[in-house]
Amino acid sequence: MATREQLRKEFQEKAGLAFDAMFDSDQQEQLITLVQREDRVLEKGGELQAWLLEEHLKADPWADPAAHEALCCPKCRCVGERASEEKEPVPRRVTTRAGKQGIERWKYRCPSCLTVFFPLGR
Repeated sequence: MATREQLRKEFQEKAGLAFDAMFDSDQQEQLITLVQREDRVLEKGGELQAWLLEEHLKADPWADPAAHEALCCPKCRCVGERASEEKEPVPRRVTTRAGKQGIERWKYRCPSCLTVFFPLGR
C-alpha cells in the first residue's frame, strides 16, 4: 500500500496534468467555447475525484479486517465467520457519485442465520 506522501505526490502530478490540460498553449484551440471549457473542467475534475475515492477505498482498514475483529451479521447480529471457500477478497463494482469504482471485501457468513455479508466498517 502506498504511503500518504506517495499518494500526495501522485495526486499532485495528476492535478498538474489537469492544470496543463486547461492552460497549456497547445490546448487553447480546443477550448474556445464556454461549453468546451466546462466539459474539460468537468472531465479533469471527475478524473481527480475518481482517483481520490479509489485510493481512499484501497486504504480502508475494513477491506481486510483483523482476525480478532468481531464482525457481526447485519441481520441477526451474531458474530460472522470469514467464508472459507474464498482465498482472496471478492472484487465488487459499485456505482458512486464519482463514477464506477472497484472495491474488494472479504466475504463473511453468519453461522446462525447463514446470511452472507461483506463488512463495511463501523
